Amino acid sequence: MKNDKYASHSDTSLVARLREGDLEAFNILYNKYWSVLLDESYKRLEDLASCEEIVQDVFIHLWEQCSNRDIHNVEAYLFTCMKYKVFETYKKNKRRNVLVEENKQLYQSQEAVNVDPYGDKDLKSLIEQWVSQLPQKRQEIFKMRYLDGLTTKEISDLTKTSQNTVQNHLGVSIQKLKRLVIQHFLTILAILFNYK
Repeated sequence: MKNDKYASHSDTSLVARLREGDLEAFNILYNKYWSVLLDESYKRLEDLASCEEIVQDVFIHLWEQCSNRDIHNVEAYLFTCMKYKVFETYKKNKRRNVLVEENKQLYQSQEAVNVDPYGDKDLKSLIEQWVSQLPQKRQEIFKMRYLDGLTTKEISDLTKTSQNTVQNHLGVSIQKLKRLVIQHFLTILAILFNYK
């Protein structure tokens, strides 16, 4: 019975009005579906702040794209958008957790070394600069693999490149990056050991 107050507004008529830029129609749809989408996304992520951001993005997307899309079932459309954004967030969070764990292990293994706290910022800038100087294709593949967390198969499909070529690009990039990182840490250690 919670949707009784919306009974006089069919989704079809609201979408038709929304296509004309009707803000009232948007607000009615927003109020009608906001909490349902939030509940459903929370069941999947259990992170209220992320879920609120996802639902907000879904409605922004609806407002921006409604005039360009043929939406027959707005409820199904909103839920599909929400599920896609939940999946994107889950993937990013999973990759972030892996990186946090890797960094944690790295710091634990080097606790005895009193490294300059600004060294990490310098290294991050150095890596970002290095990535920006890669050939375009290699840069694209590197970012997809290590920033977006895609598999070599997914990258192969998206870039229309053989999986073997993707792996070769990554192999070359990693070898060069290892040399860059080692050189960076050797420089820091040299400064530390020469500091009196």
